[in-house]
Amino acid sequence: MKLSLHNIDVFYGNKIILKNLNHVFESGKINLIVGRAGCGKSTLLLSLSGFHKEFSGSIMLDDSHFEPDGNFSLAFQNPEQLFFHADLGSEVCFGLLARGEEPAVAAERGKAWLTRWGLSPEIYWERSTYELSGGEKRRGALASCTVFTPPLIMLDEPLAGLDIQGQAALGGILNELSQSHCVVIVTHEPEVLLRENSNVLFLQDGSGDSYTGRAFFDLAKSDENFYPLPKWFLSSRRFSD
Repeated sequence: MKLSLHNIDVFYGNKIILKNLNHVFESGKINLIVGRAGCGKSTLLLSLSGFHKEFSGSIMLDDSHFEPDGNFSLAFQNPEQLFFHADLGSEVCFGLLARGEEPAVAAERGKAWLTRWGLSPEIYWERSTYELSGGEKRRGALASCTVFTPPLIMLDEPLAGLDIQGQAALGGILNELSQSHCVVIVTHEPEVLLRENSNVLFLQDGSGDSYTGRAFFDLAKSDENFYPLPKWFLSSRRFSD
């Protein structure tokens, strides 16, 4: 699956905040929208998902114009703040039940999908959402947002606020999920998610440039003004040649 941007301009009123974006997000690899705070990453994600209407250009899903009509999932920062069920199983099943699934079918699908996010139903299905760790809450919330298994998944800063272990666990799951879904992730801290073949749209000064993960890393390593990746990451990360 491919989500293609063609000559996208994004506005706020009369002000152009992003101009002439051309990029292709695709399944089979991690897709990252990277940039410094305030560069327009989240606004672009809102434009792609239909929540921000002030843009021009065309968005294509494979060979058709993309119309955001329930064929995708969008999760904002800290989605666990939107929990409204007492137990995780009810939270995960809610989206399926709202779409008309029978309760037994919803439970079966929900348990399988929760497992995909690294949470065993035998342990977590009936557990109170108040008893989960930060990383468990985040994975449970993302499972709830994506349980209807949309082909396109858009996430805004999914690693924000997690400790190192939580980031590593979720990063591995997102990398695996990206092999079968088109996963587009906004982040200003790409180091956990960056892979050699990652698909990076780098936003800066109102424009966007496309890089592989390897090319983005090499530029950041050779020019400290390009993008501030952590020194520990620059010194320890190795890509195969």
